[in-house]
Amino acid sequence: MKKLTLTFCALFALFAAAPAIFADGPEQYSGKKEVMQPAPAVCDFYRAHEWDLGIWASWSFAADTGHFDVPEVDPFTPDTDPSTFDIATGFFGEQLSDNPKERINLGQWSKNQLWARDDSWGGGVDVKYFWSRYFGIGVEGLGFAAKTNFSGGGLMTMTARYPLGRFAPYAWFGLGFIDGGATTYKYFNERPVATAPGTTLPGGAAILYPGGISPYTGLFVTNEQEFWTTDAVYNHDVRGLGQLGLGLEFRVTCHIGLMADFSWNFVFGHNESDRLTTFTEQGTNITNFFGAPFARTPVINTAPKLIPGSGSDNQDFGMARFGVTFSY
Repeated sequence: MKKLTLTFCALFALFAAAPAIFADGPEQYSGKKEVMQPAPAVCDFYRAHEWDLGIWASWSFAADTGHFDVPEVDPFTPDTDPSTFDIATGFFGEQLSDNPKERINLGQWSKNQLWARDDSWGGGVDVKYFWSRYFGIGVEGLGFAAKTNFSGGGLMTMTARYPLGRFAPYAWFGLGFIDGGATTYKYFNERPVATAPGTTLPGGAAILYPGGISPYTGLFVTNEQEFWTTDAVYNHDVRGLGQLGLGLEFRVTCHIGLMADFSWNFVFGHNESDRLTTFTEQGTNITNFFGAPFARTPVINTAPKLIPGSGSDNQDFGMARFGVTFSY
């Protein structure tokens, strides 16, 4: 009896579960195999036949820094200004009608002859074509803010890189040209101090010495002012430029990267050194008798004067760059 009861319970449970088991019907075979979709491929960060555009800022420092100690001296020997003397009144006055403004180059002040200072900010752009993952050629343009004017140039470059995932250390060399820039020199200046004709001066100089009217200004010269300045002399010659550098690039995406590098730059080409010459200035001492010219005596002053040269001396520099690259 117990066996019969257990049999009926098992059959009842089977019939109760059957609707749930066969609710979706029996599995049908379609005859087609399921195709698994592959994961998207990771891009190749550094590729053969790749074009790169780089835009960067730079900070550069001169190989020759500092400045020379050029003393503030009066270079004229003797330093005798033309003057007037009235033998009747004993009055002395400046007579500079034959003595215009003086400006004498005393010597080079800045050691660096490219920017006329020790360092410079700049920037540039370069375009490269990599015919393989490892080697490429390109062109580069660069510019710097010199002390008083612009300096810039261009190069052809050859680059070798070694991709390591997103990173790629690289080395390159370039050859091109550079133009512009300046060298700073110290100058001695002497400027006549003049007064309008007819002005009454101590001793009645405006009346006694009509010869004191300057042909350069139309004014009556009464004194001279001496002062020293440091002024830039521009470079007007195109010089050669060589470049050697090492750097590192990091690709943020397959087409955008960040770069930082350092290069040493050699400036070379035609050289013409500074040279000294003798500057001669002639005036006339006038002796008056009651305001009328009585005698004239020549006054000759000489001074060593530097004539700036041109070329590529003391223009090498180091350059650190940082920027962004776009690859296609």
